[in-house]
Amino acid sequence: MRHVLTADQFTRPDLDRIMQRAAEMEIILKKGGSKMCDGKILGALFYEPSTRTRLSFETAMMRLGGNVISETDVTFSSQTKGEVIEDTIRIVGGYADIIAIRTKIKGEAKIAAHYSPVPVLNGGDGSGEHPTQSLLDLYTIVKHHRIGEEKLKVAFVGDLKYGRTVHSLAKVLHKFDGVELLFVAPEVIQMPAEYINPGDSIYHELTDEILQTVDVIYDTRMQKERFEDIEQFNQVKNAFIFTPEMVNQMKPDATLMHPLPRVNEIMQRVDDLPQARYFEQALNGVPIRMALIAEALEI
Repeated sequence: MRHVLTADQFTRPDLDRIMQRAAEMEIILKKGGSKMCDGKILGALFYEPSTRTRLSFETAMMRLGGNVISETDVTFSSQTKGEVIEDTIRIVGGYADIIAIRTKIKGEAKIAAHYSPVPVLNGGDGSGEHPTQSLLDLYTIVKHHRIGEEKLKVAFVGDLKYGRTVHSLAKVLHKFDGVELLFVAPEVIQMPAEYINPGDSIYHELTDEILQTVDVIYDTRMQKERFEDIEQFNQVKNAFIFTPEMVNQMKPDATLMHPLPRVNEIMQRVDDLPQARYFEQALNGVPIRMALIAEALEI
């Protein structure tokens, strides 16, 4: 595995191996880290706002004993002078041993990988994909459900058109037998056809039956920054707001996930309920990204 660019690239054996590697990295984390990446440098290029993804990539590299160089504001980069991503990547690839990149443009991570002399890890490209997020999402599900061994019902709720995390996770979950996917969103922000498989279900409202029967709900915020029509955003921005009363309808062992940041779609009073796993989910980004760094560097 040289680059991580899309969830399409992972086979089921790949996913099983990465999950096992992440579990090993979690043990390493509890012991205080390792020196397996001593002398290695991660170049973190984040041209779109990020907290969890960037910091977990940087933490992962440092917990492995490596170092980080970063660029986190496009206004301070040479792209403001007109430099193209191809040139930036060629140079940063000469400084670092591996690159994590987030861009505003769908497909730009693949362009970066084509020109990079070192492995590239896609930390989110516009409204396209977020493959490393899908792996930490899968890792969270694996910890609480016997995916692939028992039937699993997963509902995606919220902005499914622009939410890149749901695009990647849907692709990953399609690789497991016995997983039923439900896409719950208003028509204008429903899941794009390219991410829907035969057997998936489409809903426009979050019903009590869905709440009571699913094993996992993956909620995502309305991506205001990607809407071309602000009036359309205003019409759907409050389409789904998870209250304690709603979450209490879920099965006691069900899992409520969210890639964060949340705005108003999950009330803070939900945080202490047993179904709420979104903070744990975010923390799982460190062992997953430790595993991906080690895999890409063949360590």
